Amino acid sequence: MSLFSNPEILRNARIQLRPRKLLIAAGICAALSLAIGYAFAYSPDGLAGSDGNSFFQTILILQAIVLVIGGGLACLHGVQREKDQSTYDFQRLTRLSPFELSLGKLFGPPLLALFIFLCFMPAAVVGAVAAHTPPTIFLAAYGLLILGSIVYDAFALAMSLFLRRGTVTWAIIGFLAIVGGTSSGFGYTLGVISPFGSIPLIRRHDWSLPLSGSWVQSNPAVGFRDLFLGFPVHHALVLFILYLTLLAWFIPAIARNIKRDPANYELYTPPQALGFLCYLNFIVFAFCQWQPLGSYAERHPVSIPPLDVQSFLLAMNIILFFIFGFILLRNRNQVRRLLHSGAAGHLETWPAPYLFLGALIVGVAMILVIQWKRDPSLEWSLPVAIFRVTYFAFWLICDFLFLQWTKIQRGGHSLVMGVLYLGVYYACAITIVASLHAEHNPFTAIFLPTPLFVLDTAAWSAHLGVWILALILQIAAGVAFVVLQRRTLANLQPHVSSISMNAPASASL
Repeated sequence: MSLFSNPEILRNARIQLRPRKLLIAAGICAALSLAIGYAFAYSPDGLAGSDGNSFFQTILILQAIVLVIGGGLACLHGVQREKDQSTYDFQRLTRLSPFELSLGKLFGPPLLALFIFLCFMPAAVVGAVAAHTPPTIFLAAYGLLILGSIVYDAFALAMSLFLRRGTVTWAIIGFLAIVGGTSSGFGYTLGVISPFGSIPLIRRHDWSLPLSGSWVQSNPAVGFRDLFLGFPVHHALVLFILYLTLLAWFIPAIARNIKRDPANYELYTPPQALGFLCYLNFIVFAFCQWQPLGSYAERHPVSIPPLDVQSFLLAMNIILFFIFGFILLRNRNQVRRLLHSGAAGHLETWPAPYLFLGALIVGVAMILVIQWKRDPSLEWSLPVAIFRVTYFAFWLICDFLFLQWTKIQRGGHSLVMGVLYLGVYYACAITIVASLHAEHNPFTAIFLPTPLFVLDTAAWSAHLGVWILALILQIAAGVAFVVLQRRTLANLQPHVSSISMNAPASASL
C-alpha cells in the first residue's frame, strides 16, 4: 500500500482539505505574504534585509511555526481525540498493519498544516531569490525543516497514545516547552536541534565551517559549527543524522503499540529501552563541552576539570535515566497477566536489573571518554569516579523500586501518588538540608545525592567511611522495597482454588 492510498490519510484529507477551508487558508496566506513583502520592499534594505533579517527568513519562520507547532499539535490529538469519540477501537480492528496505521496517523492529521506550508512557498521562493540564497542552502534548509517536523510529529503521536482524558492541556504545554527548549543552542558543541535550526542556515552563502572564535562560541546557530568529540562538523549534517536516527526510534515504538489495548501499552521492550538510553548518552558524550566558552576561554585556555565533567554528565543522566525508568515500569494489569501466564520472572526487582545494567554501561563509557579527553594535569581519581557511578546506580534503583511498588497498588492513579510521595520526600529533605547549610556534607548523601556531584579526592579520603555507609543504606532501602513488592505480588498470584474452579467439567468426570 502506497502512502497516498493509505485509508487513514485519505480520511483525514476528506475531513481537512475541503474546498472552502482550503480557499480561506490560501487567501490568508496570500494576504500575509503580500503584506510582509510590501513592508520589506519599501524598507531601506529591501527584500534582502540587513543582518540576515530578510523577507525569506520571515516567511521561513512562519512555515516552521505552521509545520512544527501546528502539525505537532494535530498529531498530539491524533489518537487521543479518537479515544474520546470512542472510534479508536474500530481503527485498531481494521486490516491495516500497525506500520500502515502509524503512517496514517503520522501524516494524516497534519495535512492542513502542510497545505498552509505550501501556500507560503511562492513567497519563500521570491524571498530566496531576492536574498541571493544558493539553491543548495535553500534545499537543505527545507529538507531540515520538513524532516525535523516529521520527527516532532512522531514524538507528539507517541505522546498521544498515552494521553488520558483531562491530560491534553498538560501535554500541549509540555510539547510547546520541548519545542521551545530545543530551539535554543546547547553551547559551543551543539547548536539548535529543533527544525527552527534551519532558519540560521539561510543566512549563510556557502558550506564552509567558520574558524573558532568568541563570536562563534557565543552564537553557535550563526556559526553552524558543532564539535563532535572535539572535531568540527557542520551543524546541518548533524541535524540530518540526528533526525533520521530519532525517527528510527520513534516510528517502531508507535507501531508496536498503536493496535494494542491501551492497558497493555509498552513503549519499548527492556532491551530497546536500554538501547535508546545508550543512544541518548552517546549524543551527550559526543557533544560534551570540554573547554570553557567565549572570551574567557581565550584569556584562560584551560580544560574543565574531569571530575566536574563527570558531575555534568551524571546530572544530565538523571533526566535520561528517569525517562528510561518510566518506560520500564509496569502497571498492575500487566503484572497480573504475567503472573497468570507463569512468565513473570523476577518481578520483585523490576526494573532494577535493567537500570543497573544501563548505569554500568553508561558509567563505564563515561569514565573511558573522560580518560581519553581529560587534561592529565588536572585532578582526577578513578576510585571517586567509580564510586559516583555505583552510588548513582543504586540511588536510581531505590527510587524506581519504590515507584514500581506504588504502580502495582490498587487505584487508578497509583503511579501519580508514588511520584507525589517521592517529590514530597525530596522537597522536605532539600529544605532541611538547605536550612542546615549541609548541601556538601557527606552525611547528606544518606538522604540526598547532592554531595555526590561535588565529591573530590580530598572529601573522599577524609570521609571514606561515611560515603560507604551512604551507599550501604541506599542498597538497604532498595532491599526493603523489594520485600514490599514481594508481598504485593503474593496477593496478585493466582490461587489454586480459582484455577480448579475454572477447570473443564470433563476433568472431574
